[in-house]
Order: sequence, then C-alpha cells, then structure tokens
Amino acid sequence: MSSLTSDLLDLGQVSEIPLPTLPNGIYRQGNTEPQVKALQSMLVSFGFRLQTDGIYGPHTAGIILELQQKFPPLKVDGVYGPQTKASLQILIDTHFHLVANPTDRLVLVNRVSGLPAEYIPPDLTVPAVPFPFQEYDPKKQLRKEAAQALEQLFAKAKQNNLSLMGVSGYRSYQRQAQIYARNIQLSPTKAQFSAPPGSSEHQTGLTIDVSASSNNYQLSQSFADTPEGQWLAQTAPGFGYIIRYQQGKENITGYQAEPWHIRYVGISAAQIITQQGLSLEEYLGMSVTDSIPSKPHSVADE
Repeated sequence: MSSLTSDLLDLGQVSEIPLPTLPNGIYRQGNTEPQVKALQSMLVSFGFRLQTDGIYGPHTAGIILELQQKFPPLKVDGVYGPQTKASLQILIDTHFHLVANPTDRLVLVNRVSGLPAEYIPPDLTVPAVPFPFQEYDPKKQLRKEAAQALEQLFAKAKQNNLSLMGVSGYRSYQRQAQIYARNIQLSPTKAQFSAPPGSSEHQTGLTIDVSASSNNYQLSQSFADTPEGQWLAQTAPGFGYIIRYQQGKENITGYQAEPWHIRYVGISAAQIITQQGLSLEEYLGMSVTDSIPSKPHSVADE
C-alpha cells in the first residue's frame, strides 16, 4: 500500500478509513462519556441521523432501543451494555445499513439493508381486492401505485376464473417487532422463519402475501402448485409484480422460497427480473451472500 502524504489519491494508492469500534461499559440516558461519542459514530455509520456530541440523550437511547428489538430476548430498554454491544457487533459484521431511498419502488430491503422504525409509506391505501376477512386491518394496505396494480392483477385473475385473495400487505416496524419477539419467545428456532423488524419488505407497502381458497388461504409452499399460484408466477410481471423469493435464490436473498409473496417493482423491472430469472438483489447488482445464515429465513410470520 502506498503511503498518503496529501488529501489527493494517485492511481494505486488506497485509503483505509476504519470504522469506529464499539465501546465497553454500560451507558444510559444522562451519561456524557467519550465512549458515548464512539457509540454514536457507529450508529451514524449504520445510516442513522444522530449528532455525535457524546451525550447519551433520548435520541441515542431511542436508536439503541430500536436496534435491540432485532435481537430477542435482548432486553429492550435503550441501555447500552455488554449484550447490546455483542448484538450490534453482529450488525457491523454483516455490513448492516439503513436504506437511503425508502420510498423508491426498487428499494432493497433485507436482513442487511433495513428500514428505520419511523418509516411509514406516505400513500397507503386499501386496494379493492378480496381478503379472507371482512374487518379493517392495517395489513390490508399498500402504497397507492402498488394497490392499483394489484386491483388490475386480481381483475385479470377473475377474468380467467381464478380467485386470488390478499392475506397480508403493509406491516409497521412495531408490528414486525411484536411478531418477531413472539415467535422467538415461542421457540428460539423461530428466528429461521421470521424477519427482524426493519428487515421485512412488508414495511415498504410494496409487498403483499396472497393465497387462494384452493390452498385454504394458507401461506405455504403448496400454493405454487395450485392453478392460482402457477398463474400468478406467469402473469404478475405484466402488472409490475415479481415473486420476490424464488427457488434456488436462497443464498442470494437470504430467505426461503415463498410463492405467495409478491413485490411491486414496476412493469419494466418485473418483466426483466422474471424473464432473466433474477432476484431483486441480482437485478440491482447487490447481494447478501456473504452475510446470510446457513438456514435462510422465511418472512411468512403471520
């Protein structure tokens, strides 16, 4: 490596900017320590907007609390200590970061590219499609463009004498945290079958799980073998939707195949992704291959 003698880089020179390291100790609201500034710098490197002033105030505590929700049974109290440090180190090791473009229809959300807790899609609406329950529920919602495309997709299915049902659309960070914590409490192995909060596409408002009476409205692998499931895989791209988690792509997406989970990306992108047999990660030139677990997660958690 060539040494640097100025703020200009010549060909062949490499600049290494080390990430700040996580401090030892226990810190809570009211602490003003040099180590707090190091912790805040690390949170900023994740993508959080935070003033690195060395003061452990409500904003710092709130971000720590938000991240603690990703690691049940970690105590969710906003206090930084040894267990929280170990959990944050996992995020560092897997190159976790917050997305910079949460409203983009091609936003990539997975276990290493997350949404902040406060993100709520700006134009949520309830599409005029059937659900297997009558009462209002926030999970009936989608972003406006995705909702309109879903209505057209379902209308086309009806013309083909097929009856699709919406099951679960938008899901908030807080709702995902509740589901994730509940699943982990029921069984530690549930971590393999549930997305941590901020890592679920459902929070984007661009994703919905669908099923059919032929599959008893269940979200299961058998949906792929139903007439509705086969029709959906072939037809959804013409309406801007893709089957987000495909067979054979588990080591790229980090999630098990889910034939019921469709994601709105727009017609052009959907057709290219489907025709070329790509995952969204591959289409965007990104991957989570280096940081996925040995057993990919599933996001069918309701």
